Amino acid sequence: MAAFFLYFTACLAGAPESCEMRRLPLDVDEARICLRLAQPQLARWIGSHPEYRITEWRCGAPPRDRGRRV
Repeated sequence: MAAFFLYFTACLAGAPESCEMRRLPLDVDEARICLRLAQPQLARWIGSHPEYRITEWRCGAPPRDRGRRV
């Protein structure tokens, strides 16, 4: 399971007001490593999704699962 995610906002290049929040799991356990890997990962994502532009991004740990209340 990924310790950090790369969270980013991707907007359609032809319709910049049409944006989506996305996340990529990274197999790292330190924020500084996530920051170092972010740009190459985002470049790879854009390479396979050329119709989008990334407007902002951040590294973060996923929310903790507190389980279900019964």
